[in-house]
Amino acid sequence: MSDTLVWLITGTSSGIGRELVLAALSRGEHVIATARARSIHTLTPLKELGAAILELDVTAPLEKLESIASEAVKIYGRVDVLVNNAGVYNAPGPVENLTPEDTVNQFHANLFGPLNVSRAFLPYMRERRSGTVAWIGSIGSYIHIPNCGVYCATKAAMISISEALNAELEPFNVRSICFNCGWYRTELVQPSKAPPLKHRILAYKESAEKWYAYLRGIHQKQLGDPAKAAEVVVQVVRGEGVAAGKQIPSKLALGSDAYGVIGESYLGSLAKLEEWKEVTRSTDY
Repeated sequence: MSDTLVWLITGTSSGIGRELVLAALSRGEHVIATARARSIHTLTPLKELGAAILELDVTAPLEKLESIASEAVKIYGRVDVLVNNAGVYNAPGPVENLTPEDTVNQFHANLFGPLNVSRAFLPYMRERRSGTVAWIGSIGSYIHIPNCGVYCATKAAMISISEALNAELEPFNVRSICFNCGWYRTELVQPSKAPPLKHRILAYKESAEKWYAYLRGIHQKQLGDPAKAAEVVVQVVRGEGVAAGKQIPSKLALGSDAYGVIGESYLGSLAKLEEWKEVTRSTDY
């Protein structure tokens, strides 16, 4: 692929989102970097490097997101690549312990919001019969992380949504790819930004605090380099570099830990499927 692409990336104030902006710009791409109002000031250095800046909160109503999409498309005349990167881990704790509001808010930030952003931009891609929707997922989709169950559920649902979109959009030459990331050195588990645990059910208090301490303890010890992940995403979307000559998958693991975790998950599931094969098959007519 030789043509310059126009990227719109959500959640670019830090982490993988910011590195994606830098990687795309270094490739000579056009980039629209977005962030919420309270973080928009952090995008000034990206603007100085050539990125267009746009305020975008993924949890805004669909009508607002459609208005933003219309504004974004006018900047360069199109959006070729939408990266649903924005999300937040704001509801730590055991599943039973979380309130319905905690659960809904987590799904709004990580799934419903990005899905609405996609709904806002897909009409333009379908009309042009060209485009890519990329989702920044997580190995949490494949493993059971105590006290992160709702977060992991949003990421598991993200894969299903992305896979469905990929099939539904194929007639329009538009694709959807979910990048399932391992642990990267971002602000996701930064202690100073971690919300406090809410101990509504004291029976979980001890185990929850132990796991929470572990999460805070791995900050800046994660294996993954977000800059390298961003570079791979750009190359895969463009079908160049590490992806040259390969059929692009609808989902791709990023990180050596992701390879291990996802591989073990698949093998474990296959082993259980075989172990219970006769029972599974016994319910047919």
